[in-house]
Amino acid sequence: MTDPERDIRTLLEDAVSAVEPRRGLDEIAARTSSAPHRRPWAWGTLGAVVATAAVVAAVVAVTGLPGSGPSRPGPADGGTADTATSPWVVPVYFVGDTGAGPRLFRERHPGPPSRSDDQFLDAVQQAVDGDAFDPDYRSDWPAGTHVDAVRAGPSVTTIALSGGSLSARPAGVTSAAARAAVQQLVYTARANLRSSRPVRFEVDGSRAATLLGVPTSGDVAAASRDTTLAPVSIDSPADQRSRDLGGLRSPVTVTGSASAFEATVQWELEQGGTVVKRGFATARECCSLSPYTFRFSAPPGDYTLVVHDEDASGGEGTGRSSDSKEIRVTGGADG
Repeated sequence: MTDPERDIRTLLEDAVSAVEPRRGLDEIAARTSSAPHRRPWAWGTLGAVVATAAVVAAVVAVTGLPGSGPSRPGPADGGTADTATSPWVVPVYFVGDTGAGPRLFRERHPGPPSRSDDQFLDAVQQAVDGDAFDPDYRSDWPAGTHVDAVRAGPSVTTIALSGGSLSARPAGVTSAAARAAVQQLVYTARANLRSSRPVRFEVDGSRAATLLGVPTSGDVAAASRDTTLAPVSIDSPADQRSRDLGGLRSPVTVTGSASAFEATVQWELEQGGTVVKRGFATARECCSLSPYTFRFSAPPGDYTLVVHDEDASGGEGTGRSSDSKEIRVTGGADG
C-alpha cells in the first residue's frame, strides 16, 4: 500500500470513527451526562453518520484527499438537526506506555456545541490538558500550556501555543515521551481537520524552534502510524475507573485497532483477578495497524477487559502489547 493510499485510508477511518452500535452510543451518552467538565451533546442516528461517511468517500474519489470539514452527526431522535447548536464528537490522542515505548491512544470526547473552528482548538486543548477517560493515558505537556489557535491553511496547519517555557524537555520526561507529546498534537489536529497537512508550531506568536526539546523549526508531519500509535488499543467501550458511565448492556461490542501477528487479537474478561471469559478476534490486516471488533455477553457486574496481541518473537522482541478497560455491565443477555 502506497503512502497516499495509507493516508486516505487513515483519514477515512478517522472520519467514521464516531460510528458505534447503539449500545456503544448509549454508554458514551451516559458518560457525558455525568462527566463534570464536558459540554452537553447528542448523538446522531447510525444512518446519518453512515451517510456522512459516504460523502467523505465521495470527496476522496474526486479530490484525492478529504476536505477540512468535520463530521456532522444528526439528532438522536432522527429529526432535523439544528445547525446552529448541533454538537460534535472530537477525537483526542493521549500518550500511554507500551512494551514498544510511549505510544498514542485515541479517545472520543464531547466537543463544543457549535459548528466552528472551536472544535479544533478544543480538541487540541483537551490533548494538552491530559484529561483522558482512561487513567492509564496521560499528557506530558507542562501544566498551564494553552492552545491559542488552530488554523488550517492551504498547505499547513498552524497550532499556536502559550503558557511559559515550552522549548526545553521537562524534568522526568524522556526524549521518546517528548516526541510522542508533539505527535499527540499533530495527530489530534489531523484527525479533527480530516487533513494530512503538516503542522507548524508557534509559541507566543513566534515560530517554535523546539518544543519539549524536540526540533520543530520545520513543519512537523505525522510520523508513521505503526511507530507512533499503540500496537493494541481499545476504542470502545470507554474506561469507567475515573467517572460514572452508567454501565453497559450485554452483549457488549468492543472496537479498536491492533498490529497483531497473523492478525489475531486475544481478549480476556476478568473479575476479581480471575479470567471468566476469553476469546479472540481477527483484525482486518496482519502485522499492520488495522481495525478489529468483537462482542461478548456477561452477567451484570464489574469487569476488567484486556485486549492484547501475542509475543511472536519468543521473548526477543518488545513483548506483549495490551490495552485494558474497567467496565460495568448492568443488564442484558448473560450468555
